Amino acid sequence: MPKRNEHLVVILLEPARFNVEFEVWPQHITIVPWFPCDDEDRLDKILQAVAVRHKSFEVTAGKTEDWGREDRLQVITVNDYLEQLKKLHLDIFESLENNGFPIHQKDFLGEKYRPHVTLRNNLQKNERQIWEGQSIKVVEFSLISQVRLKRSGRMIKRVKKNYELAQ
Repeated sequence: MPKRNEHLVVILLEPARFNVEFEVWPQHITIVPWFPCDDEDRLDKILQAVAVRHKSFEVTAGKTEDWGREDRLQVITVNDYLEQLKKLHLDIFESLENNGFPIHQKDFLGEKYRPHVTLRNNLQKNERQIWEGQSIKVVEFSLISQVRLKRSGRMIKRVKKNYELAQ
């Protein structure tokens, strides 16, 4: 029995198969963190509308930094010189909030949004696929669902849908 069922929106930087369960995150840039969803059809329409308002764009991988409590989280910052990623973030964030999908953990959203790629899982596997100065082409964003299993506490995730940006 699931304890909690939530969603988030990300830009996947590594392939993840549609509707296949995973626990370890592929490299990604979070656009908005977890939010509850009680109407997936309405959510889909909102995200489709956002996708057609934005053209594909490029950002650049920045420096590696240590973030979080006691600098325990290593991230690669994302340079968004033309603020296209920030505009996409704001559009998704405001569209969800204004349509009854309240986002958790709003401390670093809106004007405080700092796009980044978390390296934690990839460092555990001793794999790093993004380097400072590397161009990252953003052509779509993905809706991810997560279910926390009651007994084990495992977080099971899956790609629900990819939303292609306008060309």
